[in-house]
Amino acid sequence: MRRVDQRDTAVLPPAYQGYARRFAEVSAQLRRTMEQFGLPLAQDDAHELAAARKRLVQAGAHLRNDGKSIVYGALSPACERCRTGERSVSQFISLACPRNCWFCFNANQFDYNEYRSNRKDWRVEMDAYAQSMGKLDYVALTGGEPLLYPDEACAFFAYAKRLNPQAHCRLYTSGWGAGRGLFERLAESGLDEIRFSVKIDAETSTNREAPQAESLERQVSRISLAVGVVPSVMVEMPVVPGEQDTLRTVMRRLDDMGAFGINLLEFCFPLHNAASYATRGFALRSDPYRIPYDYRYAGALPVFGSEQAAYELMQWGIRQGLRLGMHYCSLENKNTAQIFSQNHAGSLDMAPYRFSQRDFFYKVLRVFGADAAHVAEELERIGAQADGNPFDDALQAVVAFDPKWLARLDADLVDGLVKRGVLLCASAVVESVEGGKERFREVGLAVVEAADVVRAREGGEMAWV
Repeated sequence: MRRVDQRDTAVLPPAYQGYARRFAEVSAQLRRTMEQFGLPLAQDDAHELAAARKRLVQAGAHLRNDGKSIVYGALSPACERCRTGERSVSQFISLACPRNCWFCFNANQFDYNEYRSNRKDWRVEMDAYAQSMGKLDYVALTGGEPLLYPDEACAFFAYAKRLNPQAHCRLYTSGWGAGRGLFERLAESGLDEIRFSVKIDAETSTNREAPQAESLERQVSRISLAVGVVPSVMVEMPVVPGEQDTLRTVMRRLDDMGAFGINLLEFCFPLHNAASYATRGFALRSDPYRIPYDYRYAGALPVFGSEQAAYELMQWGIRQGLRLGMHYCSLENKNTAQIFSQNHAGSLDMAPYRFSQRDFFYKVLRVFGADAAHVAEELERIGAQADGNPFDDALQAVVAFDPKWLARLDADLVDGLVKRGVLLCASAVVESVEGGKERFREVGLAVVEAADVVRAREGGEMAWV
């Protein structure tokens, strides 16, 4: 499917234009907002990215989460669950950090100013999760820098394991101030996985008690102290375009020490500190989301070139025969758990909307004007339920129907609609409104293409959407 844009509003039949214009304007407004940051916008070469993904798959990698992440080799079970985020929580002690990384997005987190200097009562929150969710499968401690509070970090994992004995517990850290002794204590407390962030280009902190930027060698040596102590040792860091050589060094060293894997994150712009990005020559991806929406993940906007660089690193690692698990995690991969939860995991499935197992939005197909009457008749013929007013004035007529019926509709009718570019697929979400109520709102619109119809006919019902 191809997202509706401003060009479609000019070429679609008049009956379609008002509806399509609402969604095209959302994308246009997002672009105008991005331009206000003063950073250039760059368009990805979609064909080159697709070719790079294909090469990785041919080399043995696997596409996950509707192509939003790619994995070669071992993958953390917590990353498996991240797709939906079910029975999984992340906590922090505080948002304080001894570093001052120019790309940090902590400032986007809720109550950042309060918790950068104060500690959270995480025990109360963990108890609340136990009451509302029962036993958790995955528990994470992040920050800020959790190891500013080593005793409390150990207490956190011991408490999490007491409430959730089978939970997989992980820690996000730069390793600040840690040695083998602390890693041993963390493992004894119940830590199953540690994810180190390696700081290639961290600016000196304004905190007088904070360390200066550490050498790569010192950071990697600290990681080696955790190998063999904590069950799973990983690195998780953004792929900054132009830093591939340094990342190759990190990957080689991790492989030599027997680390579990590396998560290569899409590098993002956190909506502030634009001068640092401009000075380094970075541009934003001009088309950051398949479906523009108010995503809550603090990473904000993806940087152009990061995805391509991550693919290059994975291809290099495969050619080198690294045993290290490699996982590319895009910004959009971070957003799917929000939509899954927000849409109640599909439990509100209702005609004509159908929950998509691919991207977790609710989907509905729409046609307008004279096309609505033809589609309504065909839906009636196959006994399918539809919604709308197909027989009103041609400029007002509309039919909405469940995507599962697409493969059963008359082939000539469907192919004609697709050829004219007038079979539209809307994506919807459930949103909270005042008074504790919820509303169902369409937030994205795409044009159904011939390849989608082929997949529907070959894969059945919702395999394509």
